[in-house]
Amino acid sequence: MAIGKISRTIAGEIPETTQEFIANSENYIPPSVNPFDSGLLKDLTLDELASRYHDIDHQSQLFKGQILLEARNRFQSNIDFGKWLSVNFTELNSSNTGKLINLAKFFNEGRSLDGIPVSAGYLLAAPGNKDIAPKIYDDIKEKDLKLEEIKEIINGYKSNLSKTVKTKKKKNKNNSKLDVDVLAFVSNLLEKTFIGKSDAFITAVLEEALRILKIR
Repeated sequence: MAIGKISRTIAGEIPETTQEFIANSENYIPPSVNPFDSGLLKDLTLDELASRYHDIDHQSQLFKGQILLEARNRFQSNIDFGKWLSVNFTELNSSNTGKLINLAKFFNEGRSLDGIPVSAGYLLAAPGNKDIAPKIYDDIKEKDLKLEEIKEIINGYKSNLSKTVKTKKKKNKNNSKLDVDVLAFVSNLLEKTFIGKSDAFITAVLEEALRILKIR
């Protein structure tokens, strides 16, 4: 809640300097702090230093990706974008550029990289994992898991996905074989068993067969 300006002197034994500070507190602007001031690092513990390093690393990777993504959106082709990259970023190759852009895309959709190793973030953002990445992210967010633990989770999802795909292919294959067998059987009925029979007779036989099949 905002504090209104004090226009009168406070009675009592408060020193004049304090009176002045209170009177002007609403206009007080604290001195800016440079987050890159190495002198400030001396006051941090080792754990805090490690945390600061990871925070800055996360932010820099994401920001680089966002910059490259914005630049890519301004070009009509990868060729033109590649030329621009070669002039301005000689240290980047196409692989690194792609990883940074994918990272920015995945974590630019309301997702946070906090508590997730950057290397794991790259794995989640990889195009090959796009079908499982959102579910994996929901499983690992805010759990501060290590890279190896996240890799195991990713491999588990991939294994299950592979089994699902194989099962689906097998089912489709079986269905295809069934369709072929049914078509062959129908052809045999019409060309041999029901040859010379009227459509009414054939329909009656098939309807009766279905009735018996349902109650047996």
